[in-house]
Amino acid sequence: MPPTPKGVGGRLRPVLGLIRSPAELEGRFSLRRFAQSAGVLSLKSVTDFARAVIAAKLFAVTLGPTLVGVQAQLFNFQALVGAVLPLGLSTGVSKMIAEDTRDVPRVSSVVLTSSAIALAAGVVAALVLTPVVPQLATALTGSGRYELPVLLLVWSFPLYNLGGVVYYQLQGLAAVKRLTRAGILTTVFAVAALIPLTVAYGLTGTMVSVLVTSVAQAIFFSFELWREYAARGWRFAGAAFNRPIARQLLGFGWILLISAVFTWASVVVVRTLTLHTLGQHANGLYQVVFGLSGQFAAVFLAWMGAYVFPRLVAEAGSPRLGSLLNSGLRANLAIMVPFFVVAIALRDPLIRIFYSSAFVAAAPLIPIQVFGDYLRVIGWSFAVCLFAVGRTGSHLAVIAGQAVLWVVLAFLMVPIWGLNAVPIAYTVSYLAYPVLGFALVRRWTGAGPDRRAWMLIALAAVCVAGAAAPFYTGILLAPVMPVLVYVLNRREMRQAAA
Repeated sequence: MPPTPKGVGGRLRPVLGLIRSPAELEGRFSLRRFAQSAGVLSLKSVTDFARAVIAAKLFAVTLGPTLVGVQAQLFNFQALVGAVLPLGLSTGVSKMIAEDTRDVPRVSSVVLTSSAIALAAGVVAALVLTPVVPQLATALTGSGRYELPVLLLVWSFPLYNLGGVVYYQLQGLAAVKRLTRAGILTTVFAVAALIPLTVAYGLTGTMVSVLVTSVAQAIFFSFELWREYAARGWRFAGAAFNRPIARQLLGFGWILLISAVFTWASVVVVRTLTLHTLGQHANGLYQVVFGLSGQFAAVFLAWMGAYVFPRLVAEAGSPRLGSLLNSGLRANLAIMVPFFVVAIALRDPLIRIFYSSAFVAAAPLIPIQVFGDYLRVIGWSFAVCLFAVGRTGSHLAVIAGQAVLWVVLAFLMVPIWGLNAVPIAYTVSYLAYPVLGFALVRRWTGAGPDRRAWMLIALAAVCVAGAAAPFYTGILLAPVMPVLVYVLNRREMRQAAA
């Protein structure tokens, strides 16, 4: 074995067990490439974040806490329905297209079949929900005054559903530039429609902008798909709705569909409980906290799905899977913990900038909620591989376990502790991710966090908790994790090369 390097890192190496073989180092993510890929793949999430920031500030100024809470309920309902309506036509669509790009008629049949299913599902949902809009408005908002906004939202479902499936069709064709272009155009259009309509007509105007944006999204993505076909010299001639393909598509999606339903149903149930128990104002305050979590999740899940998951599929059954998972966890902590620290340390000024002073009462809730997001990151860094190795039931168990636990804890705690109970229940529920995730991954693959991973997990927890220090001093902890991970990776590479 080569001599241990001198200095602080060298003295720590034997204690932390940081010496690794060259073969082991090959089976892991490069921190630089991971960060670069995360940046590229998060481009859509970044544009969505910019849109969310503009929308949050607009809603805070024009609607106020009460209507922000109502608007959040409507968007949560939209997200829940949006999780169900695609019928799981997401990753399965991309997979079937990517597998058969040389068979143009079959690809075209997949495109047309998935598009027909998506559009039909959206239209049926709108037709079914329209007669019960009054009851739906009362259930979601606690008032019958919002029937028109709910109706407008319901009729945005068909084309949003179609646009979402076309997104996965383009992903299957690896048309990254076209995906990015269509996404950016949709975001720009959405903001351009949202601002004047909300200023002029309030909550109803917001829902009008949602409806017209659904039309724009379907047009932009469909146009890019048509251009991709033209660039490849392909035609839709001879393609038709194919029942065997439809059955195969739906077969891929049922686990993803059920997982999404659990996730968004828990959100709608907890937010509805908050609204009916604590009132619209409290629900509006929590939207600040939950909106922040949503942005973290969008960025994190974007690169986990598009960059990490394919690598895990390729390494399923390989002895290098454990090294790959541990390196992924390490990279995730280096990237995400600084964001968590900044969000906690600067929570008060961030709320004033992105919302308004009327929402500052939500600031004490942010450290609690963000610690739940930290638990989600460390847990999903391992649990993401369950689907990759074919353990779909375990995949569902992790997601459903967290969702059910959040709902149960919220029902028990909110009547006693009020609004503080909502982020507390959220954070406790996300213990399911590392607890179940680590246990199930170890059971099915034999992989688990190594000593270095546990050390980094503990230090990351200290950084996230310490970010709440007074006078914004917690911001000093932001560079700790990326610097530490960089130093550890660099020393391991040097040791392996020696």
